Amino acid sequence: MLKQSLLYLLLSIIVIIFAQYAKLFVLYTDIFYTYVNTLLEPLFGSGFVGEIFRNLFTLVLVPLVMAAIPAALYWLIKRKHMPYFIELTWLLWLMIAVSSYLIR
Repeated sequence: MLKQSLLYLLLSIIVIIFAQYAKLFVLYTDIFYTYVNTLLEPLFGSGFVGEIFRNLFTLVLVPLVMAAIPAALYWLIKRKHMPYFIELTWLLWLMIAVSSYLIR
C-alpha cells in the first residue's frame, strides 16, 4: 500500500512538472489536425457528407501519421517493430477526439 501511494505521489509530481509541455503537445497536435483537415477540404467538398468523410479521414490519418514517425525511427535503429504502436495510436486518437470534438 505504501509503495502504491509513493508511486501515485511521484507520478503526480511528474505530471505537475511537465504539465506545460503536455499542454503544448496537445495544442500542436490539434493545430496539426486542423491543418490536415483544412488541406483536405477541396478534396471532399464542403457539403454535409463531404465534411463527415473529411473529418473521419483526418481523424484516422493524423494519429497514424503521428505514431508512424517514431515507429519508423525505431525500426531504422533497432530493425524490429516498435512495441505499443497500436496503444500509442489509440492514445493519440483519443486525445484528438477529446480536444477536437468533445470539448467544443
